[in-house]
Amino acid sequence: MALVMCAAHAAAADDTASDAPALHFDLPAQPLARSLAVFSHLTGHSVLVTSRLTDGREASPVQGDFAPRDALQRMLVGTGLVARYTGASAFTLVPAPSATAVPDERAPAGAPTAGNVPALQAYAAVLQGAVTRVLCIAQPDAFGRYRLAVQLWIDPAGAVTEARLLEGSGVPARDATVLASLRALGLDTPPPAALPQPVTLLLTPRPDPARDCRPYLRARAG
Repeated sequence: MALVMCAAHAAAADDTASDAPALHFDLPAQPLARSLAVFSHLTGHSVLVTSRLTDGREASPVQGDFAPRDALQRMLVGTGLVARYTGASAFTLVPAPSATAVPDERAPAGAPTAGNVPALQAYAAVLQGAVTRVLCIAQPDAFGRYRLAVQLWIDPAGAVTEARLLEGSGVPARDATVLASLRALGLDTPPPAALPQPVTLLLTPRPDPARDCRPYLRARAG
């Protein structure tokens, strides 16, 4: 599972999507996971998707100026997947209702379906908040200012049992702090049964990391 965590926070403002300004995209046809990572970096949108669902799928090219959701829709043409937004800038991918988009292809075992998407969406928000909290406390002057990818394994009680670095930030000491913080992470909410693992987190720079961290730092100081 990939949880691409960027600047966005899940919100209930879907109606604002049509007002989103157009951005310039220059995405070639390439592996879907790579296009999603670039899309998230460009737009600040967060995506929750199983790696088993994206493996072997190729994104369609997106070239020109488009609103983020329009660009995403173009990217997914021919993949057999559709986006389901959890807020103005957070979404998950699920198999398209009709199998005709990708003939003779079945969704992998453990992939999100229409029935378990709400639980995965809710857990994505819980995980995103927990990761933001622990990393803001551990790295108040650095969190939200670098790019890094890790995989997490979460046990049925909500405790992280393992964290593995996929893409470093370029500063080994910082990466070690992230891994240590995540390995000590425990969530109050247990993961849903439909959660395929490991969970992949892609941390990217945020527009205002100080604002994002402020509530957690104030609570700790108090």
